[in-house]
Amino acid sequence: MVRSRTKAQSVSILALHYRPLVHLSSILVPVLVEATSKPLILVALCLVTVAYAAQELLRLRGRPVPLISRFTLRMSRQDERSHFIAAPVFLAIGIILVLLLLPRNIAYASIAVVAIGDPVAAYIGGEHGRRRVGGKTWEGFAAGAFAAFLPTLILVPPIVGAIGSITGMLLELIGGIDDNLTIPIGSGAAMFLTSALLVLKAL
Repeated sequence: MVRSRTKAQSVSILALHYRPLVHLSSILVPVLVEATSKPLILVALCLVTVAYAAQELLRLRGRPVPLISRFTLRMSRQDERSHFIAAPVFLAIGIILVLLLLPRNIAYASIAVVAIGDPVAAYIGGEHGRRRVGGKTWEGFAAGAFAAFLPTLILVPPIVGAIGSITGMLLELIGGIDDNLTIPIGSGAAMFLTSALLVLKAL
C-alpha cells in the first residue's frame, strides 16, 4: 500500500512539473502558421483534436492507444483519470477560434497569454502562493500576468498587451468552464476591443 501511494505521488509530481512544458508548446502554433499557412495549421489542429478525443474515448472504454494514452495519463492528475480529460481539447478549440476570428497579431498575442501566462500562474501559485482565491492565488495571478505580458510586446502596443494579459490571468484566477478555452478567447477579445478604442480615439 505504501509503495502504490508513493508511486501515485510521484506521478502527480511529474504532472505538476511537466504539464506546464506541454502547455508551453502551444506557443509553437504562431511559428508554424508563419512557416507554413494558417489554413494548413487550422486543419492540423482540428485533426489532432479529433484524434485526441477518439483516443480518450477508447481509453475510457478500456482500449488505450499505445504511447498516446500512456503519455496523457502521465500528464494528468489522479482525479482526472476516471473521466474524459478535456483540457487539451479546450486549449485547441480556444487557439482555433482566435486564429479564425481575430487579427493575426492579436491572435498570436492571445495564444502567448495562454501558453506562457497560464503555466507560470499555475507553477508560481502552486509553489509560492500564499494569498488564496478559491483554488488559485494572487501570487500566481501576478506572475502569470507579468510573464504573459512580455511576449505581447513584440505583437501589440504595450497598453493592449497589458489589458490582454491581465484579462487572461483574471479568467485563470476566477476559473469557470475551462481556462484553456476562456484565456485565449477572453484575452483576445480584450485586446481587440482595446485596439479598436485606440483607433477610434486617434480619429
